[in-house]
Amino acid sequence: MTTLENAAAVLRLFQRKGITQGHAGLTFTEVVEALTLPKSTVSRLLATMENQGLLDRDPESRCFHIGSVLLAVAGHYLSAPLVDSVSPAMVRLVAITGCMGYISKLDGREVLVMRMFHGRHFTQLVTPPGSRMPAAATSTGRALLSLLSDEDIRARYQDQWERVAPNSPRNVDELCEKLAQIRQQGWSLAQSETLAGISSLSVIVNNKHHGESVALCLSFLSQEAEPGYPPALLDALRATATEMADKYGA
Repeated sequence: MTTLENAAAVLRLFQRKGITQGHAGLTFTEVVEALTLPKSTVSRLLATMENQGLLDRDPESRCFHIGSVLLAVAGHYLSAPLVDSVSPAMVRLVAITGCMGYISKLDGREVLVMRMFHGRHFTQLVTPPGSRMPAAATSTGRALLSLLSDEDIRARYQDQWERVAPNSPRNVDELCEKLAQIRQQGWSLAQSETLAGISSLSVIVNNKHHGESVALCLSFLSQEAEPGYPPALLDALRATATEMADKYGA
């Protein structure tokens, strides 16, 4: 392998070993065993990575930690608002699927549309950024509500309930049943609820470093036949969420 590939293997070793802040770090022996290279080669590699700020070495234990350069770059990258960070992925997803795409956040009992992406398939029914809708009656809202406990949900709706459409939850009990299903399957479906003839699929992306969550959504013309959505759309949406999760530690 090249020097760059060996350096990448060292960095991946931190993940494989589950080494986090406060951990003792990687020992020289662990790196040698993982890379199966001569000790002299590993010594030069680690020295170079340390000189370039990719690694730091504890002066007492002599164990290696992630270096200041990587921490600074990662901190800057992860500090960007999640809505902005996931937007390029949604642009690609909309281009692939042709559907309308949305990024939304939860705000009390409402879901707030933060970004909208036009697809190839024309529709006159769009929900522009800044729009607010009842969270309980949308795929994005229910996906975001599923992050809360049933106790939190009941407290949030204890003094008010609004049923938007005949096929939206009729009460908090039905909402909790839907949320339990969403937690189990990892995605949310709404069929002709806030917009007649329009259905949507949503998944969640979290940035665990900042406790921020957004819903990624694709909308499409409602389908009467089961399962009520094109499976290829769900696959593409979940693949995008997985890609984002790998980046943001969700």
